[in-house]
Amino acid sequence: MKKQKWVLLLAAMLTAFLLCGCSQYDDQYDDEAFLSDSANHYAAIQWWGNIQKDGSYALKVGSFSGVKTLGSFTVEEDQTLCEVQSTLTGTKGEAKLLVLNTGDETLAAQWPLGSQDPMSVTLPAGKYDLRIAGKSAGLEGQVSLSLNGEVVSWNDLLEAIQEKTEETAKADLQETFRRAADSLQQTFGDGQNAA
Repeated sequence: MKKQKWVLLLAAMLTAFLLCGCSQYDDQYDDEAFLSDSANHYAAIQWWGNIQKDGSYALKVGSFSGVKTLGSFTVEEDQTLCEVQSTLTGTKGEAKLLVLNTGDETLAAQWPLGSQDPMSVTLPAGKYDLRIAGKSAGLEGQVSLSLNGEVVSWNDLLEAIQEKTEETAKADLQETFRRAADSLQQTFGDGQNAA
């Protein structure tokens, strides 16, 4: 009997994790403070990314919610033209590309995927992130970044992205399990009355 209860409890926790895991940040898709926070906050299923020979970053994602840095870059001089070329298309949900000024944590630009608007912005000198935000989004395609016509290489960005991702993934997973445990406790009680 106890073994069966544990199996049911684990199944319920896994279900709660999967249900809240991929859409837990959907309600913050338009929250500028959330999008410009210095950390990555996201949940994703089937995230695949690869640097292409032409310097672009190919991306295919089954489901994505939250905000994630694709790369960081430095603008050396004022009035630098930053252009983002994207063939990213949404297969479901909503997604947008963001340019974040990391110095003052403000959004310098944002463009929805598939936007007909030119994706360019003139930036002052400083440090920036190119980010993607999603709301139960599925997406695929490529994105590249150029400053004053020169393509920015993704190669030296991967270690920094991986480090940021690992830090926030642990915190996000802990929060997801805490929410699942709270939900289970509300549903089933604390288990002290079990036979």
